[in-house]
Amino acid sequence: MNIYDIAKKAGVSPATVSRVINNKPNISDRTYQKVQAVLKENNYIPNAIARGLVSNSMNLIGIIVDDIRNLYRSHIIYELSQLLNQHRYNTIIFDFGNQDNDLFNSLQQQQLDALIFIGSSFSTPYVTDYISKYYPATPVMMFNGLLDLPNAYSVICDEAAGMELIVEHLYRTGKKNFVYVNYSENLASQRELAGFCKKLEEYGLAFDESRLITTTGDFEGGRDAAARLLQYSIPCDALVCGLDLIAMGAMYSLKHFGYSIPGDIAITGFDNIIYGKLSDPFLTSVDSNHKEMARVAIENLLGALRKEEAEKVVYVRPFLFCGGTS
Repeated sequence: MNIYDIAKKAGVSPATVSRVINNKPNISDRTYQKVQAVLKENNYIPNAIARGLVSNSMNLIGIIVDDIRNLYRSHIIYELSQLLNQHRYNTIIFDFGNQDNDLFNSLQQQQLDALIFIGSSFSTPYVTDYISKYYPATPVMMFNGLLDLPNAYSVICDEAAGMELIVEHLYRTGKKNFVYVNYSENLASQRELAGFCKKLEEYGLAFDESRLITTTGDFEGGRDAAARLLQYSIPCDALVCGLDLIAMGAMYSLKHFGYSIPGDIAITGFDNIIYGKLSDPFLTSVDSNHKEMARVAIENLLGALRKEEAEKVVYVRPFLFCGGTS
């Protein structure tokens, strides 16, 4: 069965069938569903490669992530994929890891309509140079990152505002001796630390390098932070962590050594992932509002694909989830 047979059965023109198959706009939902029903009834599967050659589009978007094991990243990938699927785009996932050359070699083997980079760790000269050279006209969405390129767009969590919410909440509960646990020098962690310091300064609370602990961004990093907090006897009634997993590890160790949470030390995280609901008590955390971020990202990316004007940088405000650890 060919496209003309499908058109005859659906009672539409061959051009309309072609538009449905190629996910072209300006088709009523009723017509789209009618043609799709005939396609499905007759098990008609168009050749994607041939379709792509004709339309110069594979309706395929590459999502590049810096670590697919990260649960927060996985949630973002899911939200983005679902939204793109609603607009008839397929996705292919590339796990960045630390293999720069392997990743970009893989990208060049695909015909992609757009790229989405997840994570501020991609805001580097290396990535900028690569995009400029190989994808100068392809829409690129930076999810929580920035690239200074004409074809790059960004949606960013306002982590600084999130950390201000944390400090304000802890201060109102009477906390005065803050210790901050950082995990990276990427843009997201820099924004978090900046918001934390700004709010402390507003309250006139002391903070210096002796109250800053830098560790890895995982559970073991949190245990390490707690060990150093105790080893150096740093006065602390509020331990503010840059990630939920760090907070979970710190809480595990402090409770092991007999500390009451939040009676002796309040603990907070960032991202509000499911792990925080597995603790006792629930972890107080900043929710990055990633569903709204995903919605804005896809809305702007689709606008760019349609050659419409799209906002270059959009900041999304997070909100505070108050658990029992504060």
